[in-house]
Amino acid sequence: MNDRKVTIFVTVYNIEKHLDRFFAYLKAQTYTDYEVLIIDDGSTDNSRAICEEHAKTDDRIRVISVDHIGISAARNLVLSKLDTPFATSLDGDDYFDKDYLKHLMDAQKKYNADLVLSNVILVYEDGTERNRFAPREEGFYEAKDFPRILPALLIEERMNYLYAKLYKTELLKNVRVEPDVMQGSDTMINFMYLKNARSIAITENYDYYYVQYQKRSVTSYTGADYFKRLYRINQFLLDKTEEYGWLNDEMLRVIDCRILHVGRNTLLRIAKSQDSKQNKYLRASDVTNSEEYLCSYHRLKNRDQLDSYRDRYNDDPIAPGEEKTYIDHVSSLEKETKMNDRLKQLRLKCPDPVFNIWHKLRTITGTERKD
Repeated sequence: MNDRKVTIFVTVYNIEKHLDRFFAYLKAQTYTDYEVLIIDDGSTDNSRAICEEHAKTDDRIRVISVDHIGISAARNLVLSKLDTPFATSLDGDDYFDKDYLKHLMDAQKKYNADLVLSNVILVYEDGTERNRFAPREEGFYEAKDFPRILPALLIEERMNYLYAKLYKTELLKNVRVEPDVMQGSDTMINFMYLKNARSIAITENYDYYYVQYQKRSVTSYTGADYFKRLYRINQFLLDKTEEYGWLNDEMLRVIDCRILHVGRNTLLRIAKSQDSKQNKYLRASDVTNSEEYLCSYHRLKNRDQLDSYRDRYNDDPIAPGEEKTYIDHVSSLEKETKMNDRLKQLRLKCPDPVFNIWHKLRTITGTERKD
């Protein structure tokens, strides 16, 4: 065990353009009794060099570089290296207030909690606010409260991430995820951690800013394989909450809603892909007729709980057999959007009188004319 109180652990992969901002916010922390453990996961840009340069001027910073092993294996490695009483996670392309660490440590001291949760503001790349965690009063919850509080924390997405949390390192010692988990490892870590935790404290502070960047296209991953990859997280939640004695009706409802939401997002990706319509229908049917999807849909339907999905996601779940209608609906909206974009471009090119005459003729005749 070293002399520092808190380890900030960070996994870095090809984020060189964000790292100077990250270190600036880090060095501005009002709570200074920390070390920083950075795992560079085989970056091919200058991320590793930038981190090592900062480590040269600040002995609290350690950098470990590995071949590209993936987020889950990197998480396992960093967890095995923790040797301070407490730990918290940051993402190198996000930012956080100067009192981020102070507020977490103050709450831990106040409640002696095994897990401290603070709040997150989701922002776009330009810094404008997109969303934030639902307001919740400061509170303290013992292990007996977990079956009641955890479904709500899942709905609020507070358990989806490692950041905006403070952990006791001793409870992280045996927490590991399968290296091939591509998404959802943070959720898995949080629930495995809570197995041995006795309490959770929640603060009112909004200290962490999660930045939504332009990442992969919505069509990058499509089909049943994508659905099953994300379903794996929710199957894990079903298994673990049952093992830990937390699987009540509310937890089951929340997980089933999550599964149907994953299914709807998968169908959206399929609909926006460049595949033929017939192949889209086939891939969508593979999802809605899978055992995993059917089980969750019919559990909610038989319990008369489909309205809870609408309340949570402001939309209807896709019923098995309705996937073709949904694919056609999205395709129609895509076509309409493209046409409107073409009209906007044409209007920029043409004088108003010319455009107005063309558009009027097009409306009267009902014809479509290419630019």
